[in-house]
Amino acid sequence: MTLTNIYTLTLLPVAGISLLVAVYGWRSRSKPGAVPFAVFNLGAAVWATAAAFAAASDGVTWSYVWVYSQYFGILLVPTAWFAFALDYTGRDKWLTRKSVAALAIEPLLALALVWTSHRNHLFYAHDELFAAGDVTTVLLLPGVGFWVHVAYSYALVVLGTAMLVHLMLTVPDRYRSRTVAVLVSIAAPGALNLAYIAGLIPIPVDPTPYAYAVSGAVFVWALFERDLFEVPPIAPTVAHGVAFEQVSDGVLIVDAGGRIVDYNAAAGSLLDDGVDQRGEPFVELFPSLAERLEPLDGPVETVDEIAFPVDGHERYFEVTSRPIERGRRHQLGRLITFHDVTDRLLREQRLDVLHRVLRHNVRQETNKILGHADFLEETVSDDDSLDHADAIESAARDLVDWSNQARSIERTLAPADSSDAPVDVVRAIESVLDDLEGSYPDAEIDTDLPEAAVASAHVSLEEALFEVVENALEHNDAATPRVGISLERDGEWIELSVGDNGDGLPEPERVVLERGRETPLEHGSGLGLWLVSWTVRASRGSLDIDVDGGTTITMRLPRAESHDDAASGEVDDAEPIEDVDPDADAIGDVDDPLRDGSSPT
Repeated sequence: MTLTNIYTLTLLPVAGISLLVAVYGWRSRSKPGAVPFAVFNLGAAVWATAAAFAAASDGVTWSYVWVYSQYFGILLVPTAWFAFALDYTGRDKWLTRKSVAALAIEPLLALALVWTSHRNHLFYAHDELFAAGDVTTVLLLPGVGFWVHVAYSYALVVLGTAMLVHLMLTVPDRYRSRTVAVLVSIAAPGALNLAYIAGLIPIPVDPTPYAYAVSGAVFVWALFERDLFEVPPIAPTVAHGVAFEQVSDGVLIVDAGGRIVDYNAAAGSLLDDGVDQRGEPFVELFPSLAERLEPLDGPVETVDEIAFPVDGHERYFEVTSRPIERGRRHQLGRLITFHDVTDRLLREQRLDVLHRVLRHNVRQETNKILGHADFLEETVSDDDSLDHADAIESAARDLVDWSNQARSIERTLAPADSSDAPVDVVRAIESVLDDLEGSYPDAEIDTDLPEAAVASAHVSLEEALFEVVENALEHNDAATPRVGISLERDGEWIELSVGDNGDGLPEPERVVLERGRETPLEHGSGLGLWLVSWTVRASRGSLDIDVDGGTTITMRLPRAESHDDAASGEVDDAEPIEDVDPDADAIGDVDDPLRDGSSPT
């Protein structure tokens, strides 16, 4: 077999591998980097095919045709590599129609110079046929155009490689191997081509196409073993940029001098449309907000609410200002976020109005019902009528109790009361037992409590404890109701258990306590257990329910760190929850703060 045949037959499989990889890449064209990847491998396939036919040609004309035809592939490779790097590393915003058209200018000019070099000698200063053994090829002497093209091509290769190296250094480990494979695929032909151009390989034919056998093999491995396109890597810097631009909250960065460095589209809607405000003083654009927030060089995070006109309508924003620090002593500026809370405020205020109206009406109507029930008890004498009057009175008092519980729950959920406070759980239990004293004369209550145990809990904890103990007594059908209350300190936690000898808590009630929700077909019988569940959750604690020969509810609450020595008498009595004033919710107080456009602050 002649050297020409060997050269031709070995290059054609290389071209075939590159073509197959290009087809696979095109089939994944919806994935990042797949289209330029396909073009890159198509260029390699064309280059190897033309080189094979150039070696096999025995006529002068066809030798020139195939040598020049290699450039249909050669010129695609660096451009496609650069486009692939942009797309694959998440910089696809630069791949617009205009940028792609600009990238096509140099290859088209170079292609024109190649095919006209025998006339203008710009790309190749001299060309002639060269024979070595049975291999005949065209020997080309590079001209100015050739070196300009080489410099431009390797600039694209270096830039693309730099982007991929940066990706390799910043992505998680699971993405790194595929990025290394991609770098190897360009390193092999790039190194061989540089060596040939520099004259380090003293042979008359360019060996670069052979390196695409390495590229093809690496690409096949990356495609099928590392999901090159199925799970594209996400560089943290790119992810941060996307999050910054696409987050619904407005984000604004201010430097230590008080000037705006950058902002996203959501924050831009609060500024003048179409005007770049970068570099402008923050205090001039947001004068009232600047006065209310922490000074821009301050170390503290601050939160405020303020109104802004947006698209002709007033919107309300929760504004948070956080320091941007490098190390412990260097503050670079502040990160200011704008969270739109208009809909939430409207919903909360309308619910508040509805709640107050309903509570007011329930109180008025139940007072009427109780009055009529009292009248019936005083005027009727037969037992059936008295039983009905008692039932009416009992139902009315239940409505009053539920209204009061709803008020307690409202306070539990209110942001103003959401902070934790030190609560002596032992004294809270003792207060609950004092309130229930005499209400259940047949019940036996046993306690096993230390002198003091201070928890960091929501202010409504005592009301929640009242609900748990009263529920254990009221719904206990045993001949002699028994309730046991015990408390243990377990490291950083306080565990309070309330157990009874009743029939066990029904399933719907357990769901309320354990999951904080009801099922579509089964509902809890009242608001008391909701108060317990929400109070424990607001206290960052947990609930455990054991139903076995009765019910045992265990509340696990965090201990107050600064009050561990409660038994020494340094801890004040837990303040009891004030009773709801029946006259506190006059219907005349109901209004809508947003109706007249006033600020929520």
